[in-house]
Amino acid sequence: MDRRNFFKIVSTASAGVAATSCGKKEALIPLLVPEHQIAPGEEQWHPSVCTECSAGCGVIVRVMEGERIVERNGQKFRERIASIKKIEGNPLDPVSSGALCARGQAAVQSLYNPDRVRGPMHRTGDRGKAAFSSMSWDDGIAAITKAISATDKSKVVFLTTAPAGSRLAGIQRFLQSIGAPAAYTSSLADFSIERQAAQAVFGWTGMPDYHVSQARYVLGVGADFLGGWVSPVYYGGQFGRFRQGRLGIRGKLVQAESRMSLTAASADEWLPVRPGFEPHLLVAVGRLLLEEKLARAAEQLPPGVTESILGADLQQLIRSTGVDPNVLRRVARELGESEAPLVIGGASVIHSNSFQAIVASHYLNIMLGNVGRRGGPQAPHPASDVAAANPNVVEALKAAQVVFLDGENPVYTLPPSSGVAAALASKTIISFGSFIDDSAAYADVILPSHHPLEAEAAVVAMVGGPATSVAVATPFVRPLYDTRPLEQTLGDIARKLNVAFEPVTAKSFVQPLLPNGETWDNVALRGGLWLEGEANAQPLKPVSKNMQWSDPTFSGDALQFPLQFQPYLSVQYHDGRGANLPWMQELPDPASSAMWGLPVEIDPKTATKLNVATGDWVRVESANGKLDAPAYVHPAALPGVVSMAIGEGHTHYGRYASGRGANPISILAPAQETSTGVLAFGATRVRVARLEQRPSELIQFSPQDREQGPWGHR
Repeated sequence: MDRRNFFKIVSTASAGVAATSCGKKEALIPLLVPEHQIAPGEEQWHPSVCTECSAGCGVIVRVMEGERIVERNGQKFRERIASIKKIEGNPLDPVSSGALCARGQAAVQSLYNPDRVRGPMHRTGDRGKAAFSSMSWDDGIAAITKAISATDKSKVVFLTTAPAGSRLAGIQRFLQSIGAPAAYTSSLADFSIERQAAQAVFGWTGMPDYHVSQARYVLGVGADFLGGWVSPVYYGGQFGRFRQGRLGIRGKLVQAESRMSLTAASADEWLPVRPGFEPHLLVAVGRLLLEEKLARAAEQLPPGVTESILGADLQQLIRSTGVDPNVLRRVARELGESEAPLVIGGASVIHSNSFQAIVASHYLNIMLGNVGRRGGPQAPHPASDVAAANPNVVEALKAAQVVFLDGENPVYTLPPSSGVAAALASKTIISFGSFIDDSAAYADVILPSHHPLEAEAAVVAMVGGPATSVAVATPFVRPLYDTRPLEQTLGDIARKLNVAFEPVTAKSFVQPLLPNGETWDNVALRGGLWLEGEANAQPLKPVSKNMQWSDPTFSGDALQFPLQFQPYLSVQYHDGRGANLPWMQELPDPASSAMWGLPVEIDPKTATKLNVATGDWVRVESANGKLDAPAYVHPAALPGVVSMAIGEGHTHYGRYASGRGANPISILAPAQETSTGVLAFGATRVRVARLEQRPSELIQFSPQDREQGPWGHR
């Protein structure tokens, strides 16, 4: 489909949907009218933006005429509404390119979820018990205004999951207008370590964009870019072109990770590196490139960095990684000899030294001469550099007097050992979320925002090629419930406080970015602003002048807790926010094939020692807590390393997620990454024991995996 024909389809859809959803009169049909007398509607498509994660994928939404049951004067009627039936990637969008991940497809289930908050509510029971009653919007605004007026504005904390774009810009403007600190985030998927490492080495603000599709040889270290890291839709498309998108050229991927992730499983070669020793592996590769004269741009390295690498004990570095020395030497040689090499460093599992690993990966790309060139890392667009802060969020919450929650769930995403639940118990808490989750259960007032599919938005893509990429959504269906746009709610609060505040709309956010000849109407019609651009080949001037690396630290006595525990972002639930969607519960886990539950991945050697088979239930215990979960004996798990996907174990999150499974974050130590202060959720030691009595919780494995369980053979 070319752009011209797609614009025609979108234009027709937009006009039709607007008439359906915002017509002059409500069409009410008595329930006595037979179904066969109700004519079905035609499908229409409208551009929008996916907000299930911070990647910023542009999408198109299939809308058809539907109905809901409403009550008027004691009688029930069918009401005709514009109903969303399907979500797909926008083929014009450089991030999604017409594709979409499973979470994006399931966003329609959050729109029509039966557990959505349908209007303003106030707490009527104890904090954390999720007892609420309805209230009016005026009363809710008044209660919030009173709380803020009586508070030291420096002790107002606003937690948000909003990515760079109009919503986050509006939040930051509101906080500035009342004299409060900038917004924070408690998400495990904000990738602040990656952004801060790019700032430290290159002076860039934002997330680097890796041109995988133009590379010939990729070494990935710690970044599950086809799984839960940054933008799996974007990098999945890049990887497809890297493999078979160029006639006669098939790129090679070598992935170094401490678990068999989706990216490791898709790679030509997997290097099973010991958890937390990614910096050592990268420094060793850099040393090998320098020794064998394969660092084609070694002169671009700051002298202090070169001296640090050459002064390292190469044999000790390689030994500490757990990777075969001959294999690592061959990989370094292949990387250096490649016409278009690329190193992707990330922290899908954050350790105490993850910042050092990503810094080292940037120096490898510098010495390979690919920074700012095709097939190498690219600087982010300036519009993507506004992000909520993550470091010391727990300390900020402890010192806060008023806490705003915009899609954030710190009670779930931060370990109980950090004291976050106790901190929230004494604050005034306002939630703008659509669901009562673990943290919203503590709220004093809930003022629900429109669902993203009901609201306008402009979202700057975290990555998206050498062009500016801003996905845009304008309202095209009438809100189902008594919700309001967040911008309107913040504006009402600002007026009550008698402070000047101008809300940020999608249009006002995009207009300063428009080039000559481009209009807002065209951007809204297409569903985004995508400015053509080329890779930046300007001379490189690294900011940092030295490089350090250190061994990882782990919480817990190694004698009492002999196993290393590494939670990771799940494909189904991301950081837990997708667990209330039935489609995600039914999506088989890529590693274990499990549905309606997430198991603990144990290596065969440890499983044999513990007499554990797939399907057996085990207790995982740390110095900070314990959890019970089914086991999956993973043939590719590293000996002594226990892994578990994040997403289950919610106390409150609707009928599909509450009380289901276990939350691996609940047993973590409050350890921090030493350079950035973010939660090091891979820095906890545990022990595992087999449970003799099997709990009654539902979890389903594939037939092949079931044969390994207690009902099959051991």
